[in-house]
Amino acid sequence: MEKGILPVLDDNFLKILKMYNFAKNNKDFINLANQLEEAEGTISRDEEINRITNVQKQIEVEFSQLFSKLTVEKPLLLNNKKPVRIYMDGVFDIIHSGHFNAIRQSKKLGDILVVGVNSDADVEKAKGPTLMNQKERAALVRECKWADEVVEDTPYTPTIELMDQLNCDYCAHGDDMPLNENGDDCYAKIKNAGRMRVFKRTEGISTTDIIGRLLMVTKDNNRARSNSKDMIKATDLANEIKNPTKEFDVGPVVSNFLTTSWRLVEFSNNKSPKPNDKVVYIDGAFDILHIGHIETLRAAKALGDFLYVGIHDDSTVNTHKGKNYPILNLQERVLNLLSLRCVDDVIIAAPWKISEDMIKSLKINVVVEGSNKKTEHENVSVGEEDPYAVPKKLGIYVSIESKFDLTNEVLVQRIIENRSHYIKKYTNKKAKEDDYYQQKEYLEER
Repeated sequence: MEKGILPVLDDNFLKILKMYNFAKNNKDFINLANQLEEAEGTISRDEEINRITNVQKQIEVEFSQLFSKLTVEKPLLLNNKKPVRIYMDGVFDIIHSGHFNAIRQSKKLGDILVVGVNSDADVEKAKGPTLMNQKERAALVRECKWADEVVEDTPYTPTIELMDQLNCDYCAHGDDMPLNENGDDCYAKIKNAGRMRVFKRTEGISTTDIIGRLLMVTKDNNRARSNSKDMIKATDLANEIKNPTKEFDVGPVVSNFLTTSWRLVEFSNNKSPKPNDKVVYIDGAFDILHIGHIETLRAAKALGDFLYVGIHDDSTVNTHKGKNYPILNLQERVLNLLSLRCVDDVIIAAPWKISEDMIKSLKINVVVEGSNKKTEHENVSVGEEDPYAVPKKLGIYVSIESKFDLTNEVLVQRIIENRSHYIKKYTNKKAKEDDYYQQKEYLEER
């Protein structure tokens, strides 16, 4: 037999192929079927099983021999067409569900999605310094379940040469096209080459909006929970941004983001634990996602087969962490976590204390607490009952220490240290976003 090419097939398709070619058409199997039919009633059931088993083994040997003569060529689609590779990029600073939704929509435009994370140097030239560095930003993108490949240190303005180097057919971006440091459309050349694909921007959430909320957290000593000497005076800020009447126009502090059941379904894994799965549970606020969250969630998932993540509602987080938190509302936080590879499912508005009934209902085998201990939260009362008392009593509690010291409080401190820059950045970006909403045309979300 000549050496052929077999496309990459899933297990079920291979089973069908094996059964069809070696059961229906195999001469030994046909002969056996005829013999058994003629001998019906004259041989024992054990003899029938023995004969069938012998032929089955022979069929498996023949199949193995045939398969060894075939070359498995990767990656191939069943129609033997070259997979369509899509490139999309971004800063992904303070990653949120809008970013994740952009990655999800980009993935639908082709077969393989390559995500570029812009370099710190290029972003600083175009937009100013980032709140998270390149390593911190890339770790979040790499954990996104729709990203097939992640490339770091990419230019803020993508080029056709880069796309060709990455073997990408098209470039994807939302309908809010950014400008580079020269004020030019970052994607002009790619558009002119006919290699641009546009999807709908996720409305109601943006990095600019989140920075505005963080700025409100740092507005005064009480909100920032920082020493007054670390704060920049409002009068100095007003002078810096040439606005003597007010510090900055932050707009609403409360999120305008709304979601739908359709989007929840698009983000959901639509899966549940298998009967023999070892179920792991971890809970928390998971406010602004950072590299510490990612590493802790990965470590939790490694303890079992199925990971539930409990997400506390806004009121619970607010009660235990203070009046400025959470920065992101419950819906935003749910979609963020559903975007991660290591998260199998989430418990929305999870209780603060883990009960025995909850453990039994979800068949939880391991309960995990991360480095950000609940008992160390600012508003936790002395003598308050340990929320992990029950899993500790049952011997299923595990504590995981993070290798990273990045927390939401550290991010707030970074804002404080360069607050005047972020106020200017927020003011400029807010104006551009307002202009986008006024001029945008309807585009269907994928």
